[in-house]
Amino acid sequence: MIANTSHKSKYDMEALHHPYPYQEELPTQQTMDAMWRLFLAIGEFWEIDADIEAMSSNLVVFMSNRIQVNPTYVAEYANAEEVIDELISELGEAEAYKKLFTDPSANISPPTTKLARARQLVSNEFVALQLALGGFKTFGGAKNYLGYISGANIEGDTPYRTYTKEPK
Repeated sequence: MIANTSHKSKYDMEALHHPYPYQEELPTQQTMDAMWRLFLAIGEFWEIDADIEAMSSNLVVFMSNRIQVNPTYVAEYANAEEVIDELISELGEAEAYKKLFTDPSANISPPTTKLARARQLVSNEFVALQLALGGFKTFGGAKNYLGYISGANIEGDTPYRTYTKEPK
């Protein structure tokens, strides 16, 4: 008997984003508010000279996309909220964010602690988002800032940070 090859089994079908069906779940409003406070703290701590308030909808879309690609991000955002709350209760707000952003113990690979997961899977991604949305113009003093394209490379009027060789 010859098998019918026109029918494809479900287990052979390519998964679109995540291999298992799920209902899109967004973080609670409390978690979303905590992530927005984190996003604001990043801009303040790193002195990013951009209109961060205008980036709020971008943050929501970014988080939603992350969850769509990997539903475990709902738990990662909740973990980050919990870590930040605990750090704030122990250290106060300014020192809590400083520890989250700079503590070397949060750089372990793979990120196995709650602090490391909050830094690497949430905070660092929010930093990258801010930089991508225009915060990178803060660093290097780009003269002809046009987004990712720095403008014309005109001799004597370089639109981006130039390399300065250190004296030996």
